[in-house]
Amino acid sequence: MKKICAFLGTLILGTLIMAFAHADDWVLFEDGNCKIFFPKAPDDQTQTTNTAIGPLKMYIHMYEVPDGAADDNFLYGIIETEYPDSLINSNKKELLDKFFRNSIDGAVQNVNGKLLTETKIQLDGFPGREFRIDFKDGLAVITMRAYLAGHIMYFLQTITPTKKDHNKSIGRFMDSFAFKH
Repeated sequence: MKKICAFLGTLILGTLIMAFAHADDWVLFEDGNCKIFFPKAPDDQTQTTNTAIGPLKMYIHMYEVPDGAADDNFLYGIIETEYPDSLINSNKKELLDKFFRNSIDGAVQNVNGKLLTETKIQLDGFPGREFRIDFKDGLAVITMRAYLAGHIMYFLQTITPTKKDHNKSIGRFMDSFAFKH
């Protein structure tokens, strides 16, 4: 199940182109654009996906919780995708609703899930959406936040068993995300 969740986490975000613990137990991940805390160091990979607008490069950072580990979630992840600035940018306000709608609908469709909640959010003035997807008729919940900063999309996600939905680790992970200025 955990390997399926990890694959689905990557699949969701690839097509659209992160256990409560003590603070010192979490690992800071950072790159040139952002930073976020993971429960343990994530695995990193780069993937190029062919889309209708051309190839898009994704930078994928995932931590799959090992079997037997004390954690409320299966997976924590962040994917960064750079879009052509001429097509989408957080300054192009007239395009944002449709862009996020297509992203959310694509994520739900890719896992044959059901959209549970959706909220408009923002971080440092950049637009975003937070949404939750029922996966496999109640087996798990995928919680995602998507931010568009300039022409870069950031997808944060956790996958958790439904009975552990809304756990503190989800919030800790999501709320630790920050843009580097």
